[in-house]
Amino acid sequence: MATGTANNAVPLDGNYKPVNGLLVSPGTGLTMPQGGKDILSDPITGQQYAPTVAQVTQGMPSILQKTAAVSTGSVATLAKAFANNVTAGNSIVVVAACGNGTAMTVADSLSNTYVSAINAPNSTTFETQIFFAVNTPGGANTVTVTNAGTAASVAVEIYEVNGLIAQVQAQPDQTSISTGTGTTASTPNIAASVSNSLAFAGVAIGTGVVTNFAAGTGLTYDSSTQQPATAAGLFQFASLSGYLGSTNALAPSATWTTSRAWSMAVAIFKPVSLGVQGTVQIGGYNYTRVTSAATTLVKTGPGVLHAVACNTPTSTGTIELDDAITNTTPIIGKILFAAAATPSTVVYDVAFTTGLSVTVAVATVDATIIWK
Repeated sequence: MATGTANNAVPLDGNYKPVNGLLVSPGTGLTMPQGGKDILSDPITGQQYAPTVAQVTQGMPSILQKTAAVSTGSVATLAKAFANNVTAGNSIVVVAACGNGTAMTVADSLSNTYVSAINAPNSTTFETQIFFAVNTPGGANTVTVTNAGTAASVAVEIYEVNGLIAQVQAQPDQTSISTGTGTTASTPNIAASVSNSLAFAGVAIGTGVVTNFAAGTGLTYDSSTQQPATAAGLFQFASLSGYLGSTNALAPSATWTTSRAWSMAVAIFKPVSLGVQGTVQIGGYNYTRVTSAATTLVKTGPGVLHAVACNTPTSTGTIELDDAITNTTPIIGKILFAAAATPSTVVYDVAFTTGLSVTVAVATVDATIIWK
């Protein structure tokens, strides 16, 4: 988008009201830092436009930190601390594996609630599982994975992620699992429902160790394979992740040498998407319909007149648009309907300062004023 210089202010109106420097959605209570509120002028065309009035800092997800751990021998639990304090409001993703097929559980020292996104047991022998927690408190954090079955080998990779928050519905977005034996682990193709998503995958390997482990296209091998000392059920584990900039299908896979039994789980998490100004409308505009011969005050204070949709034009009918709160000057424009006029839309895309009033001279005129 073109950038330019500010010349006057766009009011913060609609459902989002300024509260202590924040914009607040009354529907969710979600708050965001308040951003710019100026009308700008395109330096090339001179056309004025209104930018969004909030800056979304968590819209595109990213991995802020990650770390891994592996057990020695058979254990009931395995704990791992993040190297740095986690930031309040972020999310935590846990990819884990253990040497039996019983579902694991996760807890941490910040009292987060973890939800299991997907679990992939290879019979009762070993499994991999993905968990997540949202809107974490800030501070030092140790994550603990509990093996719900008999004591066995356990491995884990933990991630702190921003841009994935509780207001995102239907999380995780998509999941996929598979198990087998061989030198390649893969699951059915999986695709994010929206762009700018994150994919996480875990690969658990049983019956023996492997070498030359490699992630397939679209995924990153996050740390060297975790190989439990004195393995019990789980012989190796790898955690993978990938940024999905589009909704194209991902074919999750990993390869190695020497045929082994394996299990693989994949989960995609979609990013937060926030409305950032007023009552959310398609295209970001508000509308006011006028259907009587009268002066209608559409908006008090500065804003932008985008267009006038003439739904039912009437011969000799007129619509006057004023930069004022009554029918007076300065006049932004006038629309005069000729005989046998047909429905049409007049685009203005101009800024007004005092307010926007619309005066219709013929009662049968029906028009929609599109503004913000």
